[in-house]
Amino acid sequence: MVFDPTHYIATGQQFQLQAKTWDDLNMFLHKTGFKLVIGLNVMLRDGTRWNPSNAKLLLKYSSDKGYPFAGIELGNEPNLFCQHWNTTVSDVQLGRDYKELKQVVQRNPYKSSLILGPDIAGYKDKFINNFLSNGGVSVLDVLTIHHYYFNGQTAKLEDFSKSSIMDKLISELHTVAGIVRNHHGLVAWLGETSSGYGGGTPGIGDRYVAGNLWLDKLGASAKYGLKGVLRQGFFGGHYSLLDSNSDPNPDYWLTLLYRRLVGNKVFDIPSSSDNIRLYAHCTKLNNVYNYEPGSITVYALNLNTAPVILTISDLHGRSADAFWLTPEGGDLKSQKVRLNGKTLELVNNQIPQMTPRHLGNRQMTVPGNTFGFIVIPDANIAACQSQGHGTIIG
Repeated sequence: MVFDPTHYIATGQQFQLQAKTWDDLNMFLHKTGFKLVIGLNVMLRDGTRWNPSNAKLLLKYSSDKGYPFAGIELGNEPNLFCQHWNTTVSDVQLGRDYKELKQVVQRNPYKSSLILGPDIAGYKDKFINNFLSNGGVSVLDVLTIHHYYFNGQTAKLEDFSKSSIMDKLISELHTVAGIVRNHHGLVAWLGETSSGYGGGTPGIGDRYVAGNLWLDKLGASAKYGLKGVLRQGFFGGHYSLLDSNSDPNPDYWLTLLYRRLVGNKVFDIPSSSDNIRLYAHCTKLNNVYNYEPGSITVYALNLNTAPVILTISDLHGRSADAFWLTPEGGDLKSQKVRLNGKTLELVNNQIPQMTPRHLGNRQMTVPGNTFGFIVIPDANIAACQSQGHGTIIG
């Protein structure tokens, strides 16, 4: 794609991004409060090198309009160029292209925007290391990889509830965490992620059961130190947060609760079974529920069909609030989700009240094939009295 504010650029096979479309997008972002990470076209080249002229045109136009960018990246899934475009940009050359990008950004008002990359599909050790050692490490603020569990077009319902599939992500996160530790100042994000690549799984990827993979991915990413998780996608495909009528799909409500409840400090919480997935954080400060600093939020997935009793030894006997999400009608492929038994849906295009169930100090029972959040308001955890910048979930 090339930016064409005048309609006079001879683009050949390239798609054109016209000024009005760009203006409309930025107006939408302004109204919603979304932050934008832009991906510049790395396929515009002079021989083997990236040609930044069109990128400069876009940055100049955007700067003159006052459009903010949270981040800037160059290209998308470069390790798949040969498969999709019958061309290649090597890991070594991409590192050099990123050095050119840094110089371009430093000469305009976006020099404070994060530089992200290389945005490769899956973790590829050789590609990452060659990219970093040939300029990437001197340029990047954020190391980004894409992650999908499987081919969305061939996935089955049971794939969305298998701990063995969830565990495949763990090894990648562990490796990424090691890369970040070896490069001071670098952080890592999942720069694009969902359940299945190829547009998602029809009739499943945007239904209740897909929340298993999404919530576990959020928990595992935080546990292994990633600082951002960017969800594919907001609208469109079979894995979006909104349906074709712009009404929320189940993962929308799950994401909203996560954003409201989960803070940025992470605790290690053991589980007695691979089918009981547990994660714990400080509760988000200044939350809409007025939970005090020192509170802790546990989120849990029960992949078993039978309910289980959840016991957290250090917090035994303390009162708790539950935000439990279940599928309407008990159907894992339901496009409607219930919070503590009440179906969630917009009320006059507004978010409804999403109130917890007060458990008191009773035992916490996790229903089969469900997931949700448990807040212990009076946990009085010293580490949760103050928190810094947290994980970006987008």
